[in-house]
Amino acid sequence: MCMTDNSTLDFYNRHAAAYIKQTRQVDMHALYDAFVRQLPTDIKMPQHILDVGCGSGRDSFWFSNKLAMNVTAIDGSLELIKRNQAYYSISNIDWRYLKFEDIKHQGWQNQFTGIWACASLLHVPFNELPNMILSLLDTLVPGGTMYASFKYGDSERWDGNRFFCDMNENRFIEVLQQINLNNLVYETWITADQQGGRDIDWFNILLRKR
Repeated sequence: MCMTDNSTLDFYNRHAAAYIKQTRQVDMHALYDAFVRQLPTDIKMPQHILDVGCGSGRDSFWFSNKLAMNVTAIDGSLELIKRNQAYYSISNIDWRYLKFEDIKHQGWQNQFTGIWACASLLHVPFNELPNMILSLLDTLVPGGTMYASFKYGDSERWDGNRFFCDMNENRFIEVLQQINLNNLVYETWITADQQGGRDIDWFNILLRKR
C-alpha cells in the first residue's frame, strides 16, 4: 500500500462537503496553543507552517488569518483543496494538491518553522511512518516543531473505505527507534475528541528539531 491508500482519498473526494461540515467548526484552540508555544522564536524569518493533510482548511485559516503566519496547505484530496481555495479565497494560504509520498520531491528542505499534521498521518501505514516523518522533519528549520495526532490504539484497521493507523506510547517508541535521530525532543499526551458524541481518544505528538 502507498502512503495514503487510494480508497481513503476517494472517500474524502466523494464526501468532501460532509467532511468539511463535520470538522470545520471543531474547537482546536488548546492544541493550537500547545503547538505555537513550541515554534522557534530566535530565527530571522517569518513563521511558515506546512499543514499536512489540511482537510477542511480550518487550521490553515487559523494560522494564517488569526496569527498572521505564512501557510502552505497540502492534501491528497483534490476536492478538498478546490473547496478550500473557493471558501478561503481572500486568504494568503498556498493551497496545494499533493500526496504525502510526494513531499520529499518538493525541494522544501529547511523551509518551514512548523509542521501541523492533525489527524492526517493516521492514514499512513505503520511501517511507512518512519520514512514519512523523516521526510517531514527534513523540511523543518533547526528548532522547528512538528505536531501530529492519531486515534489512540494499537492496531491498523479499516473503517468503511478508510484506512487508519492507530497510535499509542509503545508504537510511537517503535517509530522513534526507526527514525533514529539524536536531534529530536518530543512529548506526547492524550486528549478527548472535540467533535462531541464520539468515544474517541487522541494521541498527540510534538517533535522539536534541535
